[in-house]
Amino acid sequence: MARQVLEHPPRTFPPQRRLLTAHAWIWNDDVTPRAIPEDSTLEQLRTELLGLMSQENSNHHRMGEIYNHIVEKKLAEKADYKDAPEYFRKHLADLSVATLKTYGVVAENFSEPVARRFGVTCLSLLVTYTEAAGLELNHEEPGPTPIEVPDENGHVTEQPFGACSVDQMRRALQRKRRPTSTKPLPPEKVALAEQYSEAVAQRFPKGKGARVKVLLRNEKGKAVVDFKGIPLEQVLQLVEALSAELPPLSESSGSPLPLPVRTS
Repeated sequence: MARQVLEHPPRTFPPQRRLLTAHAWIWNDDVTPRAIPEDSTLEQLRTELLGLMSQENSNHHRMGEIYNHIVEKKLAEKADYKDAPEYFRKHLADLSVATLKTYGVVAENFSEPVARRFGVTCLSLLVTYTEAAGLELNHEEPGPTPIEVPDENGHVTEQPFGACSVDQMRRALQRKRRPTSTKPLPPEKVALAEQYSEAVAQRFPKGKGARVKVLLRNEKGKAVVDFKGIPLEQVLQLVEALSAELPPLSESSGSPLPLPVRTS
């Protein structure tokens, strides 16, 4: 069925085809989340990605799910590629790895209805903004998240994320990322923090319940690591992860984005 935008929702609208966005009602036959079968092959997933690309509509969340699955299951490495980026560059040349990573970040943090409502670009900027600002990310309802938006003259006003445009989110993030006089962290400190992050990720795998995050902060040149989202009953798992031998650094990390570094 062709995608149609209606100014007003009809009185009798099949529930499975009703999707309310910030601006319009959209018909869409496929709003039910689809799990990726564990036995899916790399070629099957590539074929689905190509199909989604050809549709040129709001399938970016699904593309992110597929990207994350390929990375987390190391399907490219099992097919004798160096890593997932090498595979994507060879077989999906029309879609940049950076774009796929953006889709992956959104798919990891938000449901498909949320992605359709706010858009993947704004949501990916929100993820980075909350990390830079030290805010808690509301995965189910990100709309009220307070964003400090500077205008052309540098005057800052706070408004909810749901009211922000892509341009406003970029300006807000740029303001949070402004260079400071703080001395950059030594590469070995950043590398060590990434090893701790990988150790924690192995104990708290994605899709298994807890959303554990490891954040690296630069406090006046001193490296500080924050661990967020650990359920009380799983604190011992964190202790075990940090006490065990640290895993070696991998060029193809399972995380869609590098370990964020915030400056305080």
